[in-house]
Amino acid sequence: MTSPFEGRLIRLRAREPEDEPQLYQWFNDPEVTEWLTVRYPVSHQQERDFLAANGAPGYHNANFAIVTKTEGTLIGGIDLGPVRAESREGMLGIAIGDKAYWDGGYGTDAMRTLCGFGFDEMNLHRIQLEVFAGNERAIHVYEKVGFQREGLKRDGIFKRGRYHDIVVMSLLEGELRPE
Repeated sequence: MTSPFEGRLIRLRAREPEDEPQLYQWFNDPEVTEWLTVRYPVSHQQERDFLAANGAPGYHNANFAIVTKTEGTLIGGIDLGPVRAESREGMLGIAIGDKAYWDGGYGTDAMRTLCGFGFDEMNLHRIQLEVFAGNERAIHVYEKVGFQREGLKRDGIFKRGRYHDIVVMSLLEGELRPE
């Protein structure tokens, strides 16, 4: 039997205090944060506080570190929360911070793994995400996994001197596409 925390390329694990230096580096890299809502520099203390508050995954915020399955290298993070129990819905966010692992299928594998976990282990019915309309690489991954576009938040966020549209996407129970 396969672990609900393992994909083909990645494994999800709890975030650890030792992850802080790597997170600090990633979330202060403008190339990594280009398509994220991160707008201001992040301090080491902010990262330590984030890990202390969000380190242990739980039902209302299932957050994980993404590590490579073979080497155990930390390459990013993925969250499913906050979860709304009444509607069995969670909001998904992902960041592959290690640029050496971009475009290698790791993000897609992490998405499939976490969505499968959300449906099979957390009994969710709906997973939603929001993505910058110009982030075609991410939108392609989300659609490959089975997410469908639901709508557009026109001028939904202001970043880097201009407004950006935000695409709202969702995946319902039973819609997750296998490899």
